Amino acid sequence: MQKNETTAVDQFAELLGVQVLHRSFDEARCQLNVKDEHMNALGGVHGGVIFSLADIAFAMACNAGDAPYTGLQADIRYMSGAKDKVLFATATKVGSSKKFAHYEVLITDGLNNRVALFTSTCYRLAP
Repeated sequence: MQKNETTAVDQFAELLGVQVLHRSFDEARCQLNVKDEHMNALGGVHGGVIFSLADIAFAMACNAGDAPYTGLQADIRYMSGAKDKVLFATATKVGSSKKFAHYEVLITDGLNNRVALFTSTCYRLAP
């Protein structure tokens, strides 16, 4: 995928407005420009939006290799509210074996504040 390309293969990512900035099996980086529709009733970015952004970055990384993977586990810890209208998700592979890969996804805002940390495991579907 090319820089700043909105992913057309993931219709949900497209619906949210997620842009894929970088994609490889070792790391993926995505961006979301926060809109009113992404906000919760308290005026913050909805936790489901933050989780979805992290999950999309995770999927972009683990499926950038030579075989398809499916997610097995995901966990998120919210650290603070976003202080900016731009969110970034950086998925980094922290370990892998023949059938499994493990990632951490750090969500930051445009001011580089840590918003959430997402951890996940995926399973290789192809032999």
